[in-house]
Amino acid sequence: MKKLYIILGLFLMFYSCQSPEDLPLKSGVSQQLAQQRFNTITNVEYDLHLVLPDSPIKRIQSTLHLRFNVNSNSEPIVLDFRSDSTRITNLIVNNQPSKHYYKQEHIIIPTDHLKKGENSISFHFIAGDQSLNRKENYMYTLLVPDRARTLFPCFDQPDIKAKYILSLDMPENWDAIAGEYGVTKPTEKGRKVITFGQTEPISSYLFSFVAGEFKRIEKSVGGRKYAMLHLEEEDKIQANQDQIFELHANAVQWMENYTSIPLPFNKLDFALIPPFQYGGMEHVGAIQYRASSLILDENAGPSEKLRRAQLIAHEVAHMWFGDLVTMKWFDDVWLKEVFANFIAAKAITPSYPEIDHNLQFFLSHQYRAYEIDRTAGNHPIQQKLENLNLAGTLYGAIIYCKAPVVMAQIELLVGEENLKKSLQIYLEKYAYNNATFDDLIEVISTTSNVDLKDWANLWVKNEGMPHYILERKKDKLFITTQDFKKSQKVVIGGNEVLLDQEKVNLELPKGSFPLDQSGKNYGYFELSIGLINEIKNNIKEYSPLEKAIAYSTLWENFLRDNLYLDGYINFIWERMILEENLLLKKQLLGQFDQLYWYYITETERKNISKAYFHFLEKQIKESKEKALQSFYFNVIKILQHQEEQFDYLNTFLTSKNTTPTLNDRERINLLMKLRLENRHQSNVAVEAVKSALSSNYYKEYLEFISPASSNNEIEKDAFFEGLKEVGNRSNEPWVESALRLLNHPLNAKHSLKYVRPTLELLPEIQKTGDIFFPYNYLKSTIGKRKEQQTIDWVNSYLEKNNIDIKLKNKILQNLDPVIRRQSVAN
Repeated sequence: MKKLYIILGLFLMFYSCQSPEDLPLKSGVSQQLAQQRFNTITNVEYDLHLVLPDSPIKRIQSTLHLRFNVNSNSEPIVLDFRSDSTRITNLIVNNQPSKHYYKQEHIIIPTDHLKKGENSISFHFIAGDQSLNRKENYMYTLLVPDRARTLFPCFDQPDIKAKYILSLDMPENWDAIAGEYGVTKPTEKGRKVITFGQTEPISSYLFSFVAGEFKRIEKSVGGRKYAMLHLEEEDKIQANQDQIFELHANAVQWMENYTSIPLPFNKLDFALIPPFQYGGMEHVGAIQYRASSLILDENAGPSEKLRRAQLIAHEVAHMWFGDLVTMKWFDDVWLKEVFANFIAAKAITPSYPEIDHNLQFFLSHQYRAYEIDRTAGNHPIQQKLENLNLAGTLYGAIIYCKAPVVMAQIELLVGEENLKKSLQIYLEKYAYNNATFDDLIEVISTTSNVDLKDWANLWVKNEGMPHYILERKKDKLFITTQDFKKSQKVVIGGNEVLLDQEKVNLELPKGSFPLDQSGKNYGYFELSIGLINEIKNNIKEYSPLEKAIAYSTLWENFLRDNLYLDGYINFIWERMILEENLLLKKQLLGQFDQLYWYYITETERKNISKAYFHFLEKQIKESKEKALQSFYFNVIKILQHQEEQFDYLNTFLTSKNTTPTLNDRERINLLMKLRLENRHQSNVAVEAVKSALSSNYYKEYLEFISPASSNNEIEKDAFFEGLKEVGNRSNEPWVESALRLLNHPLNAKHSLKYVRPTLELLPEIQKTGDIFFPYNYLKSTIGKRKEQQTIDWVNSYLEKNNIDIKLKNKILQNLDPVIRRQSVAN
């Protein structure tokens, strides 16, 4: 911190003394610039007016009226705008025409007409397109983490909260939602204007709107009115809308009860967007969702319904954690995500009493976090960030999945009621403002009278998984670790145990579960050969949660060469079939998929397919639950098929009278898998499946990804080359699906040539993609490989290029499984 203030002092000296053109600005939003503006600027208000054309290729003419206070008029005002200076015209400062300068993605307004106290700036501009997702008949903004500046000139940093008034001039058949309620007035023929009321103070990344030819549904639940925009077919909406509204209302009610704070904003509407980049985004008053995350089909089982409820509760929780109280700087972005996940898990518990929520918590958090934390690309929960243009690289499983486990451990340390009371105080103290990790820990420590500072710093500001070595000797369990300072509470043998010493010895009768029983543990638990055999032999006696922890621990031991492949895949297969809990079956299927495609030979794959295909058919016929039928069909789909098995699979491509019934996405996935096996390569075959699809969205999706499953090298090359054009990457989930097909093991020999161009494109992917795209891009490409050549090329790329550490970590995270596959292969 002292270093930052020294740098800030030097920055201010240059800032004050130099002419506007010579200011020492960097592209993006540097921490020094952000701190200077935070110290200077207050009471910010934006009035934005955008004229939305009916064509996605026409420019969006806009005006901005900006009001703010400054405590000194000796320094120019710097606005962030990642566009070109020609888009700004008619600049007026305090009712006086003014010149401006453009440098390093910033608009610099000289001091000529500025004054101490309240100031007013207005101008015309052409809205930037990068984060204004424009489709043929709709558009939506997505400005997290630093993309507000790509749309309009602003102070694009989370700790300058502002009030927004938005008006949209749009075609009369369009609808829209934004952060406040809107008033509609017709204008010229075929047009209308919706003016939305002024918001509460919010950070720039939370400003948003959705507009287009959406259908609107409004419903009152629990005394509150909600509105939903969608583009879905009527039968799908009818089957899901009641649950969607009810889940939102339940989450709001639970949050109000837990926090003792009413919904902090005047409304809570939401839009279902077909190709949305994420599962959801917590825009104030106007949550955006990927439509497929909320619209479930008849085959959806308890886990899919629970996942939908978790997503809705996650986004609703953000209204308090993230929107009401926001991190000061994006190095603490995990603060909003940890509570959204941790609180969401609590919020849905009353609505799903039949679910084992500790089991769900473990599978949703530790199991996913380990995928990153076991790699050389792991990182602390809190990461250093000098410029917001790299804020997108902070996101990932560590903040979404590891951080909630740390919060669960804090709850164990201070007690559930103390944590609840602490969070109420925290929200009230920093309402409509910003806070840091240190602020949070201070509130919890003071309220609970438990000093958490050193413990929290170890877990939050340091990377890695604690490593424990476990061994049984008769009726005793011996636990050894060098990471005892990262203490945690676990439950072993029904007793609460604090792992805070180098050696812990426990009484544990034979047959007792030798691992944590709470589901709140975190780390690599290295097992002795005796314990591995004991767990495998006794697995059927354990509870579902204990089984999930056992399967995860065995998997971790396998990946770290402490458990041999021989016999392990048979164990996984047997348990996958015998388990009755669908969550456990899916956990094991994920492991089986990895073993099947990356750790055994083609001959072994075909032998498994030949031996079990008809058994799986029988399971489908005999299963009464649709979710179980779908599960066994997914197992069949994974396999590498024999000639005589294709007739059975072909019937699912176009027929709708099958068991199970496939939805559009499942039908496409099956076609792609069969095309990878050199079936249905003709355009006629693709068109036949396309005609069986009910959704235009999925018809377009099929057209986009089909070339990636072609056996025509020229077609695949052209598709990959086309991805170098940013416009062809606009629908990022589609791009990820296509890249997974290109790099599937069945395509591996022919797609190895894409590895180096994939790496060369990475800086552009990071620059233009949304926050999750760089990691998902790498996971869909590098992460699907197994060759030593891939390892060599990636290492060479890292040696020859000076890459930001956070982006380098994402490369290493996805190189890790390739290295482990090679380790077993050798």
